[in-house]
Amino acid sequence: MAAQAELPFVTLDVFTSTRFKGNPLAVVTIPAGTKPYPTQEQKQTIAREFNLSETVFIHEEHPDVDPKDKFTRRIDIFITTAELPFAGHPTIGAAVSLLDKGITTLITKAGPIPLQQPEPNTIQAAIPFNVHLHKKTLSVLSAGDPNFFAPGDLSPIPEIQAAELAAPIFSIVKGMAFILIELPTVELLSKVTGSAASFPVDQTLDAGWQEGFLGRYYFVRVKQGTDTVAIRSRMIEKSFEDPATGSASCALASYLTLAAGDAEPNRTVRYEITQGVEIGRESNILVTIGTKEGKINQVSLAGTAVQVMRGHVAL
Repeated sequence: MAAQAELPFVTLDVFTSTRFKGNPLAVVTIPAGTKPYPTQEQKQTIAREFNLSETVFIHEEHPDVDPKDKFTRRIDIFITTAELPFAGHPTIGAAVSLLDKGITTLITKAGPIPLQQPEPNTIQAAIPFNVHLHKKTLSVLSAGDPNFFAPGDLSPIPEIQAAELAAPIFSIVKGMAFILIELPTVELLSKVTGSAASFPVDQTLDAGWQEGFLGRYYFVRVKQGTDTVAIRSRMIEKSFEDPATGSASCALASYLTLAAGDAEPNRTVRYEITQGVEIGRESNILVTIGTKEGKINQVSLAGTAVQVMRGHVAL
């Protein structure tokens, strides 16, 4: 019988320093020389087995990485049903798991991500971005097709439903888009509920962008300053609520910075985002956006993570 490959894994709670808060993540390492090497289908099966919002695979060796480069790793990011080009909490969690190896760059399908460690156990990642504001809103889509929504797709609360219909749809990279739904109060945010709604990307997103993930990101500005904005948020996809969503946080921060106009074309804005409170998994996400001549030239995502479990996955 052929030898069975075993892949070491750890789980971490990301965007928190407290176990059982934040967003759980499985980090699976594929050691150099692993045979047989896990296939795409096997990685997807492992992600489905963990059944977390995301599972990340770290390649100790990969054709995209120079074998002499000891400080770069290729990572693959999966949800339970598909691979993602980029996601924030897997990037931060994977980077924290690699702190003792001195890794300075992660390579994702969306591009390379340089890493810094501004303080112990905290990672700051320079996020790849290709921002895009889509032309349509849910209101425009429903006006063009009276049957676009099924019963229960929108909130039954009129104020939330109006915000859902008017919300901008924004991509941080191709394949990661969010409906950015602003609400006036934290109390109203607490009344948001999931639904079976899954808006098809081929109808919702602009031509050339019709792929990947589309989620609903609800938020309240709890403090609005010139250079610092504090936000409470919730990310919901169908009936699933994510405790912390780095990609959505980056999309929201990018959108709000651009929407503020070009009165200050060269600026840096810090967004302190708290997510997951309503489901008992408070997460603290920091996004910094830099602009030059009115255009985004820097997206930085920072956070912490704490290890919870470790073991091996048998192939």
